[in-house]
Amino acid sequence: MRVEEIEKKAFQLLKEHDHLNAPINIKSLIKKLGIKLSPYDLGEDVSGVLVIDKGNYKIGYNSTESLVRQRFTLAHEVGHFVLHCEDKEEGLFVDNTKYMFRKGSPNSKEYKREMQANQFAAALLMPEQLIQKQIGEWENRSSTDHELIKELAKKFKVSEIAMTFRLNNLSLFYS
Repeated sequence: MRVEEIEKKAFQLLKEHDHLNAPINIKSLIKKLGIKLSPYDLGEDVSGVLVIDKGNYKIGYNSTESLVRQRFTLAHEVGHFVLHCEDKEEGLFVDNTKYMFRKGSPNSKEYKREMQANQFAAALLMPEQLIQKQIGEWENRSSTDHELIKELAKKFKVSEIAMTFRLNNLSLFYS
């Protein structure tokens, strides 16, 4: 699936459920999708899981991680739900941070699914339209790129590194 399609699906989901203000209320969106949420201590390596059991969906997320990490994990699991769960009655997606970022062949199906879910999470929590609007509102400020990234990350409740990647991927900075 192309990045443009992932961006479009994320924005359509936000629009359908009237979640077009920053920060995106990810837990409210998940509840509207009929997915149950459960915080767990999943250990150091696991950030989240999406469990499908007899057509019922449940996201477990690591409650010991930072709030911004939890939000990204939740959005990532929504990505699996939207992109990879069509007509599934049973299944399990376990998001192991070591696997996601340090292992796996870029050609494997699992690796591609994880990268797609990451792209979806970024588009869901940091929609391009909202970022551009916010940058437009702050355009006349005399601030450095780092200060702008810091402000945007705070506004969207994401990490500074996530916001930096997002701005770069949207060719808004460092292009």
